[in-house]
Amino acid sequence: MDLRGATWMVRSLGESVSMVNVMENGDVFAGGWDGHLIRWDEEGTILWTAQTGNRISAIAVSDQTIVVTSGLHLVALDPHTGEQHWKVALEGSADDVRWWDGSILAVSSVYDIEHNDFIESALWKFDANGECLWVERMDERPWSVLELGKQRYAGLGRPRCGWLTLSDSPPFEHHLPPTSFPVMSGVSGRERLLFGQTDGSVVDHKATVLSTESGAVEHLSMLSQGFAASTDAGHLSVRNDDGTLQWESKGDPISAQDSGFIAEERSLFWVARASELNGHLSVHDSSDGSLLASTSLSRVRSISSTSTRTAVGCDDGEVLVWDSALFARRLNQESNSSNEPVDDRKAALQAKLLALRQSK
Repeated sequence: MDLRGATWMVRSLGESVSMVNVMENGDVFAGGWDGHLIRWDEEGTILWTAQTGNRISAIAVSDQTIVVTSGLHLVALDPHTGEQHWKVALEGSADDVRWWDGSILAVSSVYDIEHNDFIESALWKFDANGECLWVERMDERPWSVLELGKQRYAGLGRPRCGWLTLSDSPPFEHHLPPTSFPVMSGVSGRERLLFGQTDGSVVDHKATVLSTESGAVEHLSMLSQGFAASTDAGHLSVRNDDGTLQWESKGDPISAQDSGFIAEERSLFWVARASELNGHLSVHDSSDGSLLASTSLSRVRSISSTSTRTAVGCDDGEVLVWDSALFARRLNQESNSSNEPVDDRKAALQAKLLALRQSK
């Protein structure tokens, strides 16, 4: 199936997209490399736009405040208007942000070009008004901050590696897995945590090695059953909960991946690959890897999914959104029409409706 032809809506951020986030109510946030942030409602109408000043890499949403990372800063915005509430400078780049029991957890890091490595990082906790409650500086970069219930964890790079169990205030408990290599990815869900390491190990929060991939684990996704791990060389492995391989795929490096909604009783898995500036997006049945839909597009930088929608942000500024009901209908039509004659009138009408929806 042609994936682009099945989109619910296509919008433009006006600059290269660095982050997308789709909410359960259907609203979509998109942030750009130059700091532009847009919120669309579930029908694709712009609710507001804001300018934060620098690349947006992460967003944390609550009913009262939206907080984004913007270059060196955390920026807090009104969720209804986009008006700025406050702005706080971190030490180095602001990498990640999460809400945590009414407070804000942020990650920053300092990169040294001469050493070609991160030389200092920090975990920060702020209250909802932007007042710093504590900061924990460290030599390691927290590559992945994960949530499990009310607890938060941080996967570490060198020299300590392993991960921290975060508490109300420092110092934090440090855990070291059987293979002492840097953590570079992580994912949580279904009451478990997974960390991906540079030696290819996928380890759970009980320090059990579930699999050893062919290279450094750059992306991890939790599936309805099992998990998906992809390496920096583009080798994707989909495994069950105990690590047994179910299916795999090789190709160009993977720029983003995500577990999506269910369509036609199939749990979807979205994979974006990129070669220089060119990108390719494919959707697979997560259980067996069968290809359901695909399209060529600009390099994908971010994928976000809920139980009903998936949003994708691209280098050329496009923000594409798929809806589960429409996707399922198109998938069913594609299957039923494979042996039926083409109705040119009907096809033309569908094309016009799609064009109207995408240009709204």
